[in-house]
Amino acid sequence: MCSGICRCGKGVCILKDNIHDAQALTGARFNHECERIEAELKFAADLCDLNPRKAAAWRPLIEKAARETRAAVLSGDIENVRKSVKKMEKTLAPLAAAAKSYSILCVGHAHIDMNWMWSWPETVAVVTDTTGTVLRLMEEYPDFCFSQSQASVYAILEKFRPDLLARVAERVKEGRWEVTASHWVEGDKNMANAESLCRQVLYTRRYMKKLFGLEPEDVPIDWSPDTFGFPATTPTYLAKAGVKYMYLHRPGTLVTPKHWLFRWEGPDGSSVLVRNDSRSRCAYNGVINVEMCKDLLSFVKETGLKDFMFVYGIGDHGGGPTRRDLEQAIEMNTWAIFPNVKFSTAKRSFDAVGGKAKDLPVVRGELNFEFAGCYTSQSLVKKANRYGENRLLEAEAAAGLVSATGALAYPAADFEEGWRNVLFNQFHDILPGSGVMDTRTYTHGIYQQTAALTSQAEARALQALAAAIDTSGLGGKAADDVPVSRIRSGIGSGVGYGTHDGGISWAERSCGSGNRPFVLFNPLAFDRTEIVKVNVWDNGPAGRPPMKSRKYEVRAPDGTSCAGQVTGGGAYWGHDYATVAFPATVPGLGYSVYTIIEDGAGAPGVSPDMEAKQTGEVHHCSYSLAERSPEGLENSLIRAEIDPQTGAICRLLDKSSGLELIDPKFPAPALEYETERHHGMSSWLVQHRGSAPEYPRVKDIRRVAKGPYLVEIQVDLNIRESDFTVSYRLKAGDPRLFIGIKGTWFQRGTKETGIPALSFALPLGLAEAAIRCEIPFGAIDRNLNHREEVPSQKWTQVSGRIGDKAAGCLVLNDSKYGHSLEGNMLRVTLIRSSYEPDILPEIGQHSINLAIQPFAGELPVADAIRAGQAFNHGLKTMGADLHKGRLPLASTFVRVGPDAVILCGMKKAEDSSRLVFRLFNPTDKRITATLDLTRGVLSGVKSVEELDLMERPMKDGTARAKGSIVTVAIPPRGITSVAVECG
Repeated sequence: MCSGICRCGKGVCILKDNIHDAQALTGARFNHECERIEAELKFAADLCDLNPRKAAAWRPLIEKAARETRAAVLSGDIENVRKSVKKMEKTLAPLAAAAKSYSILCVGHAHIDMNWMWSWPETVAVVTDTTGTVLRLMEEYPDFCFSQSQASVYAILEKFRPDLLARVAERVKEGRWEVTASHWVEGDKNMANAESLCRQVLYTRRYMKKLFGLEPEDVPIDWSPDTFGFPATTPTYLAKAGVKYMYLHRPGTLVTPKHWLFRWEGPDGSSVLVRNDSRSRCAYNGVINVEMCKDLLSFVKETGLKDFMFVYGIGDHGGGPTRRDLEQAIEMNTWAIFPNVKFSTAKRSFDAVGGKAKDLPVVRGELNFEFAGCYTSQSLVKKANRYGENRLLEAEAAAGLVSATGALAYPAADFEEGWRNVLFNQFHDILPGSGVMDTRTYTHGIYQQTAALTSQAEARALQALAAAIDTSGLGGKAADDVPVSRIRSGIGSGVGYGTHDGGISWAERSCGSGNRPFVLFNPLAFDRTEIVKVNVWDNGPAGRPPMKSRKYEVRAPDGTSCAGQVTGGGAYWGHDYATVAFPATVPGLGYSVYTIIEDGAGAPGVSPDMEAKQTGEVHHCSYSLAERSPEGLENSLIRAEIDPQTGAICRLLDKSSGLELIDPKFPAPALEYETERHHGMSSWLVQHRGSAPEYPRVKDIRRVAKGPYLVEIQVDLNIRESDFTVSYRLKAGDPRLFIGIKGTWFQRGTKETGIPALSFALPLGLAEAAIRCEIPFGAIDRNLNHREEVPSQKWTQVSGRIGDKAAGCLVLNDSKYGHSLEGNMLRVTLIRSSYEPDILPEIGQHSINLAIQPFAGELPVADAIRAGQAFNHGLKTMGADLHKGRLPLASTFVRVGPDAVILCGMKKAEDSSRLVFRLFNPTDKRITATLDLTRGVLSGVKSVEELDLMERPMKDGTARAKGSIVTVAIPPRGITSVAVECG
């Protein structure tokens, strides 16, 4: 009879549904008991494999138990099955102690991807919802523990849900919420530079101390399960960061076999204990069920250890452990012939292994490669990372040094905010470019916040420095009786010029007339002589020649002069300007003042043997070009020729050795357009070409700058719907051929057409070509020349032989990471139009800077690193006026030596006024580094201390001070931090 309560108006009684639900529930309970029987019998059989001496006695018991339970299962009666479980466990009781000698340590976790396939608001919601769920489960299950990585997670809680953060802090204090955040995010380590990795640790350690009172020793884990590979130097910096354990899932293709547990040793000898879950069935998103035993068995057979860490919880989009997971663990722990199933933390799990793991395999070298497409996808994100890192390092160097003189307050909070933005953007789905459009736009937005912070901080520092320099003797003050209508109003000109990508403004800062001093600041640790450009501003009265038509003299700090080269000019928001180029020498971590004197027609020029010049034929008519003339550039060190038909480099001569670096049989195509075959995961993976490469059509070639300091040829190119201008530049006395690539890219990737890609291709005339790539804290030689796409940072080097002579070429870049070598052809991937998950990641304007530096013989790795630094960190210019001051026209703050030592970062200490210098040794020999303050701006050394990456004193520190010279020993391939208190 119908109860009268119907769901659809068709007389379907709810009682029928209740009967169906009850039957389903009974069936589920029956199946659950059957799964338990199967799991215990299976583990009993596994115990025979693990204990072969007892197997003969145990196997008959297992067979007996199987027969008994089989009959009960076939009966279909759940009560019979339950009784058979008890009987089975009684029969197998002799195995129980052995079974319980093994433990599955269940570590609850929620893998939370920052802005992967979603926007920032969704990331915030994922964090807060997940946290709320976990806290609720902790109230219901008093033994449940949870482990959460990434300082960014806790920063989200602090900003958006401080109430939840307070409850998390209570659970941290109880020991049930484990913080596994030793880094700001689970970030990419191949593309983040050395100092970024140090700041990942520094700011996270301090933040965890602030929020929860945790010391580095409380969080000894680098939790990086989904990071796409790791450079060889990872253990080196982790050891300086209080990290002794590492949890990962992607150890790359180079390491075989892929051990569950191994000790990973860095090139300096430091090591970390690594748990690798690449062989796990669930990896870091595990589900608690009987399948865990398969991983346990594999782990035990390989390592001989009996405690197995199992990471469980819904992840990627957060979520974490479920009630089902927890109930399953609690019940399985009661099964007699089954491992212990315990709630645990990652640290307890690693600690359980640490003392027993004496004979683990040792792995050396990089743990790469994973997802080669991620070195190139979403090029805007890559550029934001490099430029963000560069701007922060430059601004910190300027502000740190100037603040040490007492002339400026160091903006530590601004720098930390900027670094937090950069570090967040290094998350392993953001920096690799495997996110959606919202990922990309948010990344660029917070990069702009960082760029604004650094631009202002550096400008303030250099203005304070300029104000302290005595420029009163530079002369040239305008007469007081100039009619009002004839006053030049240069002051106020050029506001905001040059700040688009976070540079400091080139605004006019003189009095608007007279001689114009410019302070040139060198943010790097070595002396530099380079061609520098500055803007001279004016909007004088009508009738005066345009600024770019006038003559300029440039006076060095020592009083010597040369004629400036006008390389450009025009109007900018109501003001006229000229861009003047000239040679300048600036000491490492120091400054020099160069003065521009207008109408300085009597200044000497550069000697012909030192100038940079065009080598193409010159037509007798200034408005015409010689027909079909070869085009070329030359200075005292190199000669380059450009093929007028292709716009590519057809000759590159190292004049000191006479060696030709370009293969004459295969002149460089410069830009190469290809289309990869369609494949899934186009942001992550690189596939073979789907068609032959195409080369651009030359639309025009122009001779732009003609020397004597800077020469330039521009080539306009067309590639399908896209147009680019390639600028080739040589500078006097500089061994680099500079290549600027600007244009608009319209090529779109699709499933139907494949993935369009644009590369810079350089065919080198080298036999036995081999590639060396920059990695954090050094470089690595890779035996790869079949066009494997590999990560490299600011430079890539190809070495080989020309005849019987060693030679090579260094290729520098300002924002690219994907490189490959095919035979003797080096390629730098410039643009790659992946189409998933971001469907249009590349369409728009692109500006890319490269340089080629040929060399003969061997190039020391430290020289290559310094070349990469110099290319990425130009000399900084700040205009000044005429005034008295206490500082000379040129000086250094501190000299770093010897040449083999690399300074990768310099900042003010977090908790004192000391300066912290981050140094590393990329060589295989022990080096004693020196910091010399003897003849600089700073007033000597009061104290010195060697620090770890958290800026804590090293117990065995070697830093010493003798007078104004600091020394510290750096082991081969080692890193260190030195704090100096200036007195």
